[in-house]
Amino acid sequence: MSWLLPSALGIAAVAALATLALHFISRRRPIAEPLPTAHFVPPRAVHARVAARAFADPLLLAIRVLAIVLLGAAVAAPIARSSRGRVARVVVLDRSRAVASSQELRDSALAVARPGDLIVVADSAAAPLPKTSTLASLTTTSAAGSLSAALAGGIAAAASIGATADSVQIVLVSPLEQSELDAATAAVRATWPARIRVVPLRLAAPDTSTTRATLRADSNDALLAAASLDGLVAGGGSASPSRIRLIRTAPDSSDIAWARGPAHVLVQWPARAAPSDWGSRPPGTDSVSAVVAGGDAVVGTLRRPWRLPALQSGQRVVARWIDGEPAAIETQFGAGCVRQVAIAFDEHSDMALRAPFRRIFARLVAPCSGGERASRRAGTSSIDMLRGSATALASAPSARLDSTRSTRSPITPWLLAVGALLLIGEMALRRSPRRSTV
Repeated sequence: MSWLLPSALGIAAVAALATLALHFISRRRPIAEPLPTAHFVPPRAVHARVAARAFADPLLLAIRVLAIVLLGAAVAAPIARSSRGRVARVVVLDRSRAVASSQELRDSALAVARPGDLIVVADSAAAPLPKTSTLASLTTTSAAGSLSAALAGGIAAAASIGATADSVQIVLVSPLEQSELDAATAAVRATWPARIRVVPLRLAAPDTSTTRATLRADSNDALLAAASLDGLVAGGGSASPSRIRLIRTAPDSSDIAWARGPAHVLVQWPARAAPSDWGSRPPGTDSVSAVVAGGDAVVGTLRRPWRLPALQSGQRVVARWIDGEPAAIETQFGAGCVRQVAIAFDEHSDMALRAPFRRIFARLVAPCSGGERASRRAGTSSIDMLRGSATALASAPSARLDSTRSTRSPITPWLLAVGALLLIGEMALRRSPRRSTV
């Protein structure tokens, strides 16, 4: 038990002591005598009203002191301490396709979570674990993960439970795949002032059956050589048909119909002539030194003879030139997507064979919505950013103030009522005929 206004107890104690001290000073009225003339004054000692220190009326004193103490306790507002010192936890579980296995996700969740923890599940979005689900029934999804969404969901959940505890801790269980980080991750992380406990999971192995691409290009095309080095080209004897098609010419009707298929990706990367809706630049007037896709960049002598169409609603930028202009955009198309790439390079050089270009190439032939093979964990600096530099848990003073209102003791109105009744009783006892006679 604690008090919302402890100073009221001190004031009540001082008032009780003052009442006790004043009670020892009693004033008695002398006996009234008839005084017709001075000649008939009785020959006795003269009585007068004087102050005398004496202890009298102990019942009256007890009632007064008890009333003061009860009223002071009521004003001090006793509150329950059920939430003081308690640490609430939010466990954020990344169940995206970057997780190696559902069993590992379940094992880690059961090992980390404790009774009373709030569980948040996340992939491309975050939400509390449904009441109809349990940790033992968790499974991974086929959606791309987003650590920004996971952090935002965890922080929102922490704010919702802050009123029931003094401190809040967030635990992030994730494979920490590099592609799950984006430009907003650091900004979202900065909104949480305390340290985050990070529990890493194993990364999923590359799914070559879905990431291998079919290329329609000349036999001496430089992109064909780059794809062959990384095993991104689907061979004729592949067990499962490829869902990624890269064309270096204009698409025909069969390409358009194929792109509508589930999870199909049509990558349009012109080698010579660009589509009519792309803007053109005069030859040799625009060369760029670098292009960036996700966390990878390729630096070299690049050309951009074309200008992609203006970005429309529902489209997203997959790669950008160093000055910010889109170099590749993706458009949802039926159950699949179409990716348009406007990157030109010297095909007679070895640029397509260099590792930076091949990493960019892998991103440009990845599944839709930025999906890529879960093969690279975030760097040490990124993981340290997620953990944070703080050492203490997050406190919730504003939430704790709300909790004092909700946990205030129900005896407060009773203290007021009993104190008021004692004051009424004190008044009646002080004016009773019996006490007047005494």
